[in-house]
Amino acid sequence: EAREMDRREVVLVNTNRMRPPVSPIGLDYIGDWLAEADYDVRLVDLNFAEDPAAEITAALSEADPIAVGVSFRNTDDCYLPSGQSFVPHLRETVSIIKSHTSAPIVLGGCGFSIFPAEIMKECDVSLGIVGDGEEVFASLVECLVKRRDYSKLPRLARRDAQGRTVVNPAMYDEILDIPPQRATIDNARYFREGGVGNLETKRGCPSKCLYCADPIAKGSMVRLRPPDQVADEVEALLDQGVDVLHICDAEFNLPPQHAMAVCQELVARQLGDRVRWYCYASVHPFSDELADMMRQAGCVGINFGVDSGCDRMLAALKRAYRREAIADAVQACRNAGITVMLDLLFGGPGEDEASVRESIEYVRELSPDRVGAPVGLRVYPRTPLERLVKSEGPMATNPNLRGVRENNDNFLYPVFYVDHRLGEDPVQLVHDLIGGDERFFPPPRIKGPANYNYNNNDVLQQAILAGERGAYWDILRRISSPPRAEA
Repeated sequence: EAREMDRREVVLVNTNRMRPPVSPIGLDYIGDWLAEADYDVRLVDLNFAEDPAAEITAALSEADPIAVGVSFRNTDDCYLPSGQSFVPHLRETVSIIKSHTSAPIVLGGCGFSIFPAEIMKECDVSLGIVGDGEEVFASLVECLVKRRDYSKLPRLARRDAQGRTVVNPAMYDEILDIPPQRATIDNARYFREGGVGNLETKRGCPSKCLYCADPIAKGSMVRLRPPDQVADEVEALLDQGVDVLHICDAEFNLPPQHAMAVCQELVARQLGDRVRWYCYASVHPFSDELADMMRQAGCVGINFGVDSGCDRMLAALKRAYRREAIADAVQACRNAGITVMLDLLFGGPGEDEASVRESIEYVRELSPDRVGAPVGLRVYPRTPLERLVKSEGPMATNPNLRGVRENNDNFLYPVFYVDHRLGEDPVQLVHDLIGGDERFFPPPRIKGPANYNYNNNDVLQQAILAGERGAYWDILRRISSPPRAEA
């Protein structure tokens, strides 16, 4: 058998430079996993780098790594008005890494997992991991050290001699078992400059919504973390001074039994009094009992991605509930004392002025604390929306598409579905129908507290530096709410 490598160092690179900074939770988990296997982990965090090229050069001049793991969280800002792609930055970063090491480069992260073949081709990289990366990346490193064949590892993406990308089938355990130490990244700094910590209680989403890439990036099989492990991680973050969290699950309450068990564990350890947390959740199933338990466990805000207040559009978007469920969920949160954000999403197939008006009027009646009202559905591959777009003919002449419509058949660059029935200026239509209601984050035309695109949001960054903490929508809500009139 060939002699093993004597090197034990792995370099991990965070390429996400969005501001406010969002802690790279996947790299934190992977770094802890590698550390448990006695590897030396060197983190190159470009989010805090004044000169990214210099940071990479410095790290790789001092290291002789077994492999370089490169995390790619977002392909773009998923926002129609700006449509900023992050792929060119990734390509440049990988090029710099290549100029300083011959070690294998391994791509991963949510953005990569949606477009593995396309991004590997763009960056001329031969290895990647689709979906959960902790165990597979550690196994890949072990194979490199011991000079063993790694080609059959689950979820491994690799390019063959002809440049074709092969992605091995996803094989997941039913239980998501992740070290809870959170010791790889500087969580305290991310909290100071980013305003909120993060964790996961599960991965995967079984829903089949028209446009959503979560099942593509994270799998459709739900893997649950043991509640005691989640509580251990909360305690580890508290020890680092991070006491406001956002739970990154696709929907915290799916399945509701696991959400209840996590909350009960947090309450049993009296963590509900020490931590404030936010989450995404589905309006169905969402009970009064779960809302009460979530509040006892420290939950202070929920973002429900409801998409529409019109039953016809909910059906078109393949949502599993109808609008009455939205009212029930808002009321449950009201009763429990939880702040509520409802995220609408305008422009789906069949959307017209009547459905937009119905959604806005219905949500206004429910009186949530904040409402998001963006226009445009980002089109992702391997979703029902992609199949619909392809059935409508050539992208370049499709009246329902906006963004990069030419030479973008793989949808790697930002392209959005906005039904042509909304007219030439759907943003103005939504503005007019909102009518200045300050509870709404309208589709923005100018920067300011009403702009809840979090990519380089100056208002949000200044609020965090001034001491605001929480989910970004809730920070923007607090700083933009007019003072109440004195009685």
